[in-house]
Formats: sequence, C-alpha cells, structure tokens
Amino acid sequence: MQEKWLTNKREGQAMINRSGISPEYSGEGTYVGYWKLLLGANKLTFCSKVRKMLEITRTKESGMRAILKLMQPEQRRELIFEMQQACSNGINFERNVRLTTSKGKVKWMRITGILYYRRWGKAEQMVGTIEDMTQKVNEECMSLAIVNHELRAPLTIIKLNTQMLINQFAGTLNKGPIKLLNSVDQHIDNMTKVLEDYLCTSHDELRVKQLNLSVFDIHDVVDTVINEMKTLHTSYRFYKEPGEPLMVRADKYQIVQVLINYITNAVNFSPTCSHVKVNVSYVNGEVEVAVHDQGIGIPFGQEQQLFQRFYRCDQKAVRQKNSKGLGLYLVKKIITEHYGSVRAERGKEGGAVFYFTLPLHEEQKFARTHYAVANAGY
Repeated sequence: MQEKWLTNKREGQAMINRSGISPEYSGEGTYVGYWKLLLGANKLTFCSKVRKMLEITRTKESGMRAILKLMQPEQRRELIFEMQQACSNGINFERNVRLTTSKGKVKWMRITGILYYRRWGKAEQMVGTIEDMTQKVNEECMSLAIVNHELRAPLTIIKLNTQMLINQFAGTLNKGPIKLLNSVDQHIDNMTKVLEDYLCTSHDELRVKQLNLSVFDIHDVVDTVINEMKTLHTSYRFYKEPGEPLMVRADKYQIVQVLINYITNAVNFSPTCSHVKVNVSYVNGEVEVAVHDQGIGIPFGQEQQLFQRFYRCDQKAVRQKNSKGLGLYLVKKIITEHYGSVRAERGKEGGAVFYFTLPLHEEQKFARTHYAVANAGY
C-alpha cells in the first residue's frame, strides 16, 4: 500500500505544478517521488517511489534519518542549511545531492520543495519532489570534461604571454601596464581555479575546496571590481553609495568572481548607457550586496530558478545572449560555501536586482552589538 505523502494529494500536486519546481521526468513515474516535511514536528515522510529509488526497505527506518544517512556529513550540513534558508525566506528549495544507497549504488537526486500554507498565513509544512538525475548528471560530466579540456590549453598560453609581458615591462618607469597585467594574471588564476572546482570530470560536489580565507572590508572589493568594470565597459555608468566599513571573513577572489558575474550580467542584459548600481548594507547581522540594473528584467516566477545549474530563461532576449546557465549556479555555490544566501527579484522601477549575503565578521558583529546595548542604557 502506497504511503500517504500528503494529506490532500491533489492540492499538494497542484501547488508543486504552479511553483515551477515540477520534475523534468514528470512523464516517467519511476524517476519521481514526493515528500513532505512537517515543520513543527520536523517529521519527514515520502512515497513508496522514493523508497524504491533510494533502495530503502520497509524493515529499515524511514523519514529524515533514512535519507540523511545516505549522504556524507558535509552534504548533510549543506542540505539542512539551504532548507532552513528556504523556510526562513519563504522561497522555493532546490538542490542536487549525491547519495549512496544501502546497496552501494551512487545516485544523484534533485530535491525540490515549496512551503505549504494552511491556516493564518503560517507555513506548516514543506512539500516537494525527489527526482533521479543520475543519467543526466553522467551526461553533464562528459560535457564538462570536454569544456575543461578545451579551456585549459588557451588559458595556459594566455598566462605565459601575460607573464612574459610583465617581465618585459619590469624595467620601465611606467608602472601602469604592469599593474594591469598583474590584474589580468590574477584573473587567469581565478578562472583556472573555477575550472578545477566546478568543471572537473568527477562532478562530485563534495570535493574538499581550499578556501583562502581572510578578513577584509567588502566595500574595498566592490570598489575594485567597479573600477575594472568602468575600464571594460565605458558606455555604462557604474556607481556605489559610500558606507561604513563592513568586514567579512571570506575567500576574497571568490567574492570578486561573484561580483564580476553579477555586474557582467547587468551589463549584458541592459541597454547601452544605462546605470548599474551596487548597494552594500548591513541587514539582520549580515552584509548584503545588491546589484541593480536597468535591463530587461526577470520573467515572473523565475527569480529562484535562475540559480539552478544549466538553467536559462524562457525569454527570447535572454536566450540570444548564448548563456550556458552556469554563472549564477556558481555564484550560489560560492556564497553557500561561505554560509550566505542569494536571491533575485524584479526591480520596482524595471530591470532586476541580484543579491548575495555574507556573515558579518564576528569581531565587528560583537562590537556593533556591544555599542547598541551601551546606547540603549543597559
């Protein structure tokens, strides 16, 4: 007898369909199962198809523990963190996870979820799908291996030529070209690191990544990237409001990569001579960076889907940009590894706004809290 995965199955199914998180293999019943999580009781239940896909027998434990045991500890932590973020922010949940079944088979599952509201506007549960993506992931691995191979050779040549030019200018009095070439050399290293992290043949999201953590003012990084963008895109107007120092502990060059991705997207999808504005603020104990553009905007209902791997908007103007659907996915990966979050929304006056958050450095957070308590008279 199939388990009752939702109190009202038709209502839950309709909600999933409206949310835009419907499975890709919706026509193949063997690929898809359904689950629900009671938020108050923290109780997870799933249908018999999920049990079959994960090779969980009825004699074994069921629920949350049964699925989490199939993951490695690091991925369990990331999955729980993203699900908590989705519940806190009231957004859809989506993640690809790597599982090892009780019979030793390695499978990739796409887990999606949406908050389910019943009474008084309060979310009582999250419902969603589990989709077997193993075959698709294996095909992507082959494509990524080809991309990896084809990009490494030209990057190596570019780096060698850049270093040769740096050596030639080393004896000159004009230090401007050396500064620019050093910046190019650093970006080549960053691009190589991206290849190593995300375009390797293994596709294993559990690879140990060595984050080069340091404490820095996020304003300095934003200013540096904006100055580079002004040089690259002279027909656009970039600006940022000054603000108080906001210190974060992160991998500086990965955060640079995130900013470059956001601002480059703003340029690519905005008309010439338009404005790109970057806001940096302190919100609820976190540093929030927002990139506003005056472009074509985001199709309604696709705000969170933009961060999925290989996802491309249905909008014709976006497809013409030949996007591969990897940039925003990589942004989400980087920020999630730093215990932050990403989101996008349609601009109130047109265009789009892309956000990312990072935890404020503990010492500055403590100082702000101490200052606020002192001023409150406690």
